[in-house]
Amino acid sequence: MFLTFGEIMMRLTAPDHQLLRETNQLNISFGGAEANVAIMLSGFGLQTSFMTGLPNNDFGEKAIRKLKKYDVNTSEIIQKEGRIGSYFVEEGFEYRPSKVIYDRNHSVFSTLTIEDFDLEKAFQGVTWFHFTGISCAVNDQLYQLIQKILKYAKNRGVTVSCDLNYRASLWDFHHARMKMSKLLPYVDVLFGYEPVTLLNAYGQEIKDNLSRFESPETLQPILKKIHETYDVKYIAYTQRKIFNSSSNRLQGFISDGNKILETKSYDTKILDRVGTGDAFTAGVIYQLICESDLQATIDFGINNMIYKHTVRGDYQFIHPETIRSISNNNKEINR
Repeated sequence: MFLTFGEIMMRLTAPDHQLLRETNQLNISFGGAEANVAIMLSGFGLQTSFMTGLPNNDFGEKAIRKLKKYDVNTSEIIQKEGRIGSYFVEEGFEYRPSKVIYDRNHSVFSTLTIEDFDLEKAFQGVTWFHFTGISCAVNDQLYQLIQKILKYAKNRGVTVSCDLNYRASLWDFHHARMKMSKLLPYVDVLFGYEPVTLLNAYGQEIKDNLSRFESPETLQPILKKIHETYDVKYIAYTQRKIFNSSSNRLQGFISDGNKILETKSYDTKILDRVGTGDAFTAGVIYQLICESDLQATIDFGINNMIYKHTVRGDYQFIHPETIRSISNNNKEINR
């Protein structure tokens, strides 16, 4: 079973690419990095479970029903008095960028402690645990909770994955490097390579002068050092070239410490960009659980990411064969 811990939030989106300051209505849905991955893996046929905290009101119940709809186990969700975290989305178009405004302070999730969970019960039958840097950044209390969960998972021999998922609105980059690096010894599969501390013999950060589009040849010795320093088995990442808010170019990469495998680059139009990185994460995790070879793994991950750009909302719930079929470039109507 796949288990993840994080915050599911209420998403409020201005319809039809309207500006938040101008719209008179908002569409309600739910999302969050960890919940998105759980839902997408459930669509691929895996057993999934989600640990979080939600208010015991209508919004909390609505979020739980949404997870149940997609066959995600909700028995490890804590409900208390309080509020649900939320975020407002203004979808960009062409040269106007998208905008996200968070309203998540003092949510039920932000108050959780280790005493809220029975880890022995939560990890019954679990073989894979996933977390992200977003939850680690919310507050130090949650960071400490995640650290305790990771120690428990490691002691049980559970595979652990981490999407570093840096959010500048939650913490500064230097602090994020320091805190996330302390958790990497518990991680087997890493998504991204920043924010991670990696110093040379003079105590200087090795990655400070890297560009966003460094070649595999340049990155290979750097990623190899991350593998060796933190005992990480795989590092997967993407490169995104932004032409405008409606059109991007994507490419996926995965490292095993000795080599970096890469996908073709793909130009894609964008219906909804939110959750596309989570789609990449879910695709790679699914293939690793299925014990696919690394080239098939990274190809599936980038294809799942590309497909998500065409789906509104934070996630998609589809069969893996749908993702495999898009590599055939079939533009015909499926009848």
